[in-house]
Amino acid sequence: MSTYREFRAETRKRRRKRSLQRVGFVLLIALLLMGLAWFIVQLIEGPKPKPAPSSSTATSQPAGSQSTSQPGAIATPAPSITPADQETVWDKYAQAERSINTFGVSGTDPRMIALPQNGRIDLSFFTDAVFFGDSITQGWKVYNSGLPNPNVVAEISVGLPTNGAMWARDRSKTDFYDPMAELVARAPKKVYMMFGTNTLVNGAEGVEDRFISDYATVIDQLRAALPGTDIYIQSLLTPTEKGQQKNPNLNPERIARVNSRLAALAVEKGCYYLNISEVLCRDGRLNWDIAAGDGTHMNADGYRGWLEYLVTHTAYRTDSTYVGGSPFALLSTETPAVSVPVPEAAPAADPNAAVVDPNAAPAADPNAAAETPAA
Repeated sequence: MSTYREFRAETRKRRRKRSLQRVGFVLLIALLLMGLAWFIVQLIEGPKPKPAPSSSTATSQPAGSQSTSQPGAIATPAPSITPADQETVWDKYAQAERSINTFGVSGTDPRMIALPQNGRIDLSFFTDAVFFGDSITQGWKVYNSGLPNPNVVAEISVGLPTNGAMWARDRSKTDFYDPMAELVARAPKKVYMMFGTNTLVNGAEGVEDRFISDYATVIDQLRAALPGTDIYIQSLLTPTEKGQQKNPNLNPERIARVNSRLAALAVEKGCYYLNISEVLCRDGRLNWDIAAGDGTHMNADGYRGWLEYLVTHTAYRTDSTYVGGSPFALLSTETPAVSVPVPEAAPAADPNAAVVDPNAAPAADPNAAAETPAA
């Protein structure tokens, strides 16, 4: 039988053993958690980009091509319109952030590229403008938006007119026309484009890529046929929840992604990007008070709101008329120089002149009448 002292020693020994086991178990759990956290971080960050090649190993590019050898460079597309034709103060080639990994315009935030508010243009600005698009654009000539006699080349259920595509006029089965030829014949100075709703209802793979490619093709054709014409690319509108139920592929995520690509395309092609969604889709979807019954189109109030956005978001030109005056001073205006009068210098003293005694009495005026002494 063990003594009390031996019993106490054995008890302390068992306690120390259990304590060590607990510490070891806690350390094991901590290591497992750290390893799991590291694994998750690697999955989120993805593979690290390869270092950019040095200037000594960079491949030379042909003359006239856009250099992409400098990380973080600003995208500057070659202008197709001469500065003399533009006479603009606002820089139309918006600066776009370049991706470190691909050195291309990617992940563009439309808010950073969109044309900013720039005074309030007179409605006469739209006299030589054409609105080019589908049924949403067609509403300009259906509703009383406040825009007098709008020029519209648009039809119901159409997409971008590439490869010589013909449109049916007012859904006619016999009256077809070439929309590009119709647009060019009107010789506009501004073209406002909005396409995509009828194309993006298709959720097949590659639809978005083909859509952006077709958009670029149409812009190139307009540039060739209408040199000097300003092209405004307008953002797509996101339908209401009711509208999305009818067309599930027109969801906010997809519309936002395509709008980002349209903004990047505007930078690439030297066009103006208009983020009309910021007022017509304030909460991420078409505003309930301007939405038509199908949740995709708009009522008359929608077009009045659209026009209000357009008249305050135009590219500045010195030959445009602004309500309340131009938002910018003309480049040719110079502040006139202020002339400061310079006092005339006192004439130099004549060295041959007689010295005048300051204490002498003043000389008599020979022309003054002689005074008669008092009696």
